[in-house]
Amino acid sequence: MERLLYILITFGYVLIFGILGAITIFLHTPKEKGMEYYRRARTTLGISLTALAIYCIIRLIIPQDHAKYVDFWLLVNFTLIHSWLTYTTMLFLLESPRYRIRHFIVDGAVPVSLMIICGLAGVFIPSIRSWMQVIFGIIFGLKCIYMFYQCVREYYRCEKEMDNYYDINPDIKWIKGLIYLSLFMSAATIVAFYVVQIHLIYYLSIPIIYIYIVFKILNFAPKKIDAVRKKNATMEKPAPEKKKAMGIDEKIGPKVDAWVAEKKFCSSELNIKDVAQEIGTNQNYLSQYINNYLDTSFQVWLNTLRIEESKTLLTDGTKRSIEEVGQLVGFSQIYNFSRWFRTVTGTTPFQYRKNN
Repeated sequence: MERLLYILITFGYVLIFGILGAITIFLHTPKEKGMEYYRRARTTLGISLTALAIYCIIRLIIPQDHAKYVDFWLLVNFTLIHSWLTYTTMLFLLESPRYRIRHFIVDGAVPVSLMIICGLAGVFIPSIRSWMQVIFGIIFGLKCIYMFYQCVREYYRCEKEMDNYYDINPDIKWIKGLIYLSLFMSAATIVAFYVVQIHLIYYLSIPIIYIYIVFKILNFAPKKIDAVRKKNATMEKPAPEKKKAMGIDEKIGPKVDAWVAEKKFCSSELNIKDVAQEIGTNQNYLSQYINNYLDTSFQVWLNTLRIEESKTLLTDGTKRSIEEVGQLVGFSQIYNFSRWFRTVTGTTPFQYRKNN
């Protein structure tokens, strides 16, 4: 009876994770500028779910006399799939690509390798198995805590940075909830490894949690697409002839030109209220001038000025790093600078410097 229950649960895992993985990977997403990180997040999560389905198939063919090691390999798998790839998914959703190479190796391959070594040592040297299990649990716990810290820190950083990228920010508060849910799942994984009595409850809850995560990520797509299209529509408007806007241009235009000439746009954390105060007008008048006379939005206007200034700094012969150039023109984070540079120029800061 116990073996039959084990087979039914595992086979259910294969079906559920296989279907979720296929939907997450292959469901169509428009290939528009600005959707790159969302597509990477979906693909990352889809690959992890598919890998989990494949692993469950392997579990079904493991000989019964090796069943006592199944829980160990299950935890290794969840380390790789959940706390590594799922957290990486969260970082992609937050549009934090700088973690995708270094942290993908350091936060994934190294801990998993250490845990596999501990597991194999426990298999072949039974006398040290209990110690290996303790070391295994410590590595897993520290890894999950560290990845949780990275995601939470990146969440708050991105929440602030997105104000300088989108006119209407896509709501990302739900991602913070998924990050905390991921930490809970990591903790539940390690508890289930040591407390056999809760295995059944734990195994039944895992598919439900992953179905919820996939649903939230798929449900986010229309909101993300809407925000991206609005930003792209603003960026791709043809430059019109300058037009009068209720006489505001004569009053504010010279002040704006003087403010630009002094390169005050290079200050970080600027918003339209700050700029209006520096120019000597109010927020509504400045907004009308930018929208009607310059035919753009405040964020696009501000960050285009910054990118134009950065092009000079990138090619002036100095040895400043890309990150330093971004900070000098008002971008506190390099990934936000790189995104805007590509949006405005169609290339990356590194490629622009190399070509010029």
